[in-house]
Amino acid sequence: MTDQFQELRVRQLDEALGSFRSLRLLRPPREGWARAIRKALGMSQRQLAARMGVSTTAAQSAERNEARGKIQIDSLQSLAEGLDCELVYALVPRESIRGMLEQRATQLAAAMVNRVSASMELENQGVSEEERQVQIDELTGSLLRDRPRNFWDD
Repeated sequence: MTDQFQELRVRQLDEALGSFRSLRLLRPPREGWARAIRKALGMSQRQLAARMGVSTTAAQSAERNEARGKIQIDSLQSLAEGLDCELVYALVPRESIRGMLEQRATQLAAAMVNRVSASMELENQGVSEEERQVQIDELTGSLLRDRPRNFWDD
């Protein structure tokens, strides 16, 4: 993929996921979203089960699993439909994708420059801290543009 398309993909994802960022702070009710919404609607578990096309026991199990964070996505979708809700699913980065890439590139660049710098200092060819930072910045830019296959290897 060309650099231009990589940058476009990063910008588009950051933009699309930006509206979800504030939702990261939202914590589900202790009883789970499904049960909280069902109760707010005044719907019984039997009624929810009928709307889902499952037994009352299956609806209870789905509610319990959702509250514990142990539910499968297809079951969560069924709960949502039974409650006349939309299931919204997203993986929301803790910071922007651009920020994650920059942080990783800087980390890699610093490690590479510091390795070389340490070797050079042993031979009395060390560079100033200012020059080392310039090298890190240049290498960071290169890593961001080229993103080698081992970019995320530890």
